Amino acid sequence: MSTIDFSVMQPLVNELLLGVLTALASFAAVRISGWLKARRDSELGQIVEKALNMGISFAMSRLTELEKAHRTVEVKSALVADAANYALVHVPDAVKALGLSGDHLQRMIEARLGVEDAAQAKVAA
Repeated sequence: MSTIDFSVMQPLVNELLLGVLTALASFAAVRISGWLKARRDSELGQIVEKALNMGISFAMSRLTELEKAHRTVEVKSALVADAANYALVHVPDAVKALGLSGDHLQRMIEARLGVEDAAQAKVAA
């Protein structure tokens, strides 16, 4: 009976195994980094969400003095602008990290308030 010596193939097997392990590690690193970015964006989104809600509350507290002028569109516009500017002042890093513009914040706030047209709002961005 004869034997086959596989020790000659050991360097090739080692190289193949190293390649497979490198590919698996790369795949895992990509998946983990994607998960961490999604988690970071989610946390930043929650920060912006909280700031927008606080901004809306701040703007609504100013509503009584604006309602005295009996200007429906201007009141809504001022509310949206106040809420957006509140978020820009209080969480500028989170807004910037998520790439939100003043217009985007304005649309987000309008959606929460049910404002149809706030074209006159002046949001600092």
